[in-house]
Amino acid sequence: MTAENEIELIAMTAQRSTYEGELRPRDQTPSMKDIPTVEADNQTASGLGASRDQLNEEISIEVLPPVDGGKQAWLFLLGATYMEMLIWGLPFSIGILHVYWTNTLFEGEGASAITLAATLQTGLLYMSCAFFGPVFTALPRWTKTIQVIGLIIGSVSVIASAFVTKPWHLIITIGILYPLSCASYLPCATLLFEWWHASRGFASGMMYGGTGAGGTIFPFLMQGLLKRFGYKAAMVSIGIGYIITGMIALIPIKRRIPLSRYDQDGISRIRPRIDWAFSKRKALYLGMMVIGVTSLGNFVPSLWLPSYVDDLGLNKPNGTALVAILNAATAIGNGLLGWLSDRTSLRTTILISCVGSAAACAFLWGFGKNSGVLVTFAIIFGLLGPSFSAVWSKIIHLVARDDPAVTALTFSIFAFTRGVGNMSSGPISESLLKYDALRGGIGAYGYKNYGILLIYTSVTILTGGAAGLFFNKIRDA
Repeated sequence: MTAENEIELIAMTAQRSTYEGELRPRDQTPSMKDIPTVEADNQTASGLGASRDQLNEEISIEVLPPVDGGKQAWLFLLGATYMEMLIWGLPFSIGILHVYWTNTLFEGEGASAITLAATLQTGLLYMSCAFFGPVFTALPRWTKTIQVIGLIIGSVSVIASAFVTKPWHLIITIGILYPLSCASYLPCATLLFEWWHASRGFASGMMYGGTGAGGTIFPFLMQGLLKRFGYKAAMVSIGIGYIITGMIALIPIKRRIPLSRYDQDGISRIRPRIDWAFSKRKALYLGMMVIGVTSLGNFVPSLWLPSYVDDLGLNKPNGTALVAILNAATAIGNGLLGWLSDRTSLRTTILISCVGSAAACAFLWGFGKNSGVLVTFAIIFGLLGPSFSAVWSKIIHLVARDDPAVTALTFSIFAFTRGVGNMSSGPISESLLKYDALRGGIGAYGYKNYGILLIYTSVTILTGGAAGLFFNKIRDA
């Protein structure tokens, strides 16, 4: 064996012992003294016939940034939270635009097309994850480029919607093009698994809390811009701000573990190998069931609460303000449920979320016909219902077991499932409102046709929680 071959063999052995493929708690981050080095003394050098300078060379090995803290981890979380707020803020304030499109821009025409555009925006934003998940898995080196492209498409779609002249134009701009901005958001949710481990539930909750923050800020921002500057100026301003602030937020969104981990047997691979064993794990199908069934009910309050408040004639707060309160509570609830999922079993967290939100629907909204009770409902439901997304990280961990390729695919599957629930809940709830079986009953149950809708919402959320009972306790899993 030549000197060069032996040095190469030693170097390869050293590289395999790095911490590159592990996600370690913060206190176990390797220090420089833990990093293996390769040194050769003078006797070995002379024995192998190699020069002394070559053999005394120290092979440097990059130290990975710490997990669960540190400057880069917190910057990643900050950027991911802002991207969550940016991408989902507009869909969560679509009600303001829906009213403007219906009553002002296209008064008396195209109501069904306008409603379809608003429905497609949120549903396809979730469901497009099923497309982009495999794309990011197949082309990991193009992640940042695809994110930028998605951000540009989202910005262009918002600006283009300022110049629509027909209701069906909104279907193309807002309903179809805007959901492609999912490409900017998806890596934020999946790469978070590399930066946060022991506090992953908390970090996920903070990131998903951006949705609630966006749903709180955007309605008032949109309403203010429309009143002061008009529709075209409002949409163009939002589109420009969208691209500028989004580009800044994407700067800290990067991998913690280098793509060199996919270099196997000395061959640099374009994409990682996928361990398809995840498709046989019970947690995958339980997760789909829990997320799918709860999504059939979780979107109903934000969809119909404004109509219910308007029917009652309440204006302090009005429907817009009540939904903003619900979204603000969601921002806090995501962090709360995420923190809880780090400290208790998965099924306990699911039960708290589902039982609490279902009970709020059944009793607070069910018997609420005044502002005080409905505000209480909005707060409690926001804390426990839509905040269910914070529990996803725990379920994904059970399925993917920290395999980055499987993590992206699992998240895509869950997001697609939620999108199906979101898009289905609209037509189902609209159909239920045609039945007046409980008219004349107590509280909201007997007011117009809301009774069947309340029962449907409570039952679907509770059913999802019951499916969560089949998860084993996974504390410290």
